[in-house]
Amino acid sequence: MNMFEEARAMQGTIQLCHMTQAQLAKSLGVTQSYVANKLRLLKLGERVQKRIISNGVNERIARTLLQLDDEETQLEVLDKVIAGSLTVRECEAMVNVRLLGTVKKLAQETDNSEHIDIFARMLKDSVDTLISLGIDAKERVSIQGKKLYITVCINGI
Repeated sequence: MNMFEEARAMQGTIQLCHMTQAQLAKSLGVTQSYVANKLRLLKLGERVQKRIISNGVNERIARTLLQLDDEETQLEVLDKVIAGSLTVRECEAMVNVRLLGTVKKLAQETDNSEHIDIFARMLKDSVDTLISLGIDAKERVSIQGKKLYITVCINGI
């Protein structure tokens, strides 16, 4: 059973048995976040799902693609990941570059574009510095409507 079939089975069980994600997780012996992450995969379009399965792309890369809003961009990044046999970290970096480009575009539409651009660059440079020091760190940029979310994750603290 592939990741998408598993997600569809979970979704079907939740609907059929009128369960919550937490209840399903408990019955399966997994965490609620495991169930939630599986279900999120179903937000990827059919073409993206088929290409992921046919090329043996792993689930972490599939979840990384969820940060990109439109299917065409997801497919474009996915094709580059497949062609270059990219790692999860390399895929995350490519997605972040795409998102930062979107941030710049949105920032240019506001009066504070220069400040937002400087902040985004400083944040990326800071995370790059942490990584160069051997610290497992990454930044994630997401855009929802007119809101920009920048998350920095530092592992091992």
